[in-house]
Amino acid sequence: MKDKFDELLEKLNKLEISQNSCCWEECIPNDIWIEYFQNNYKSIASGLNIDKYRWYETSITVICIYDRLLGIEHISDLFSENSSCEDCCVTIRFFEMREVQSVTYIPIEF
Repeated sequence: MKDKFDELLEKLNKLEISQNSCCWEECIPNDIWIEYFQNNYKSIASGLNIDKYRWYETSITVICIYDRLLGIEHISDLFSENSSCEDCCVTIRFFEMREVQSVTYIPIEF
């Protein structure tokens, strides 16, 4: 039996949502937004894995929904004032993510 997260992920990917607004949230169909997202998710990270194209860039936003991490690859910036998100013909991608911790070192003081 599928849980709510798996159900949501399957529905979103089946729709192949074409991004027509610079805000990915506005592209989610209203019925899905109300059933799954409304007051039910928390933003974790944004601007990950930036991929630049001539007129726009895409990046990944990560949200926590149903205690799991959902990655959303979408248009995050437009470089042309004459273009809209609709002109870029980008399909929003949804996928499960997991958190990976990394270690780094910095000098305390010289």
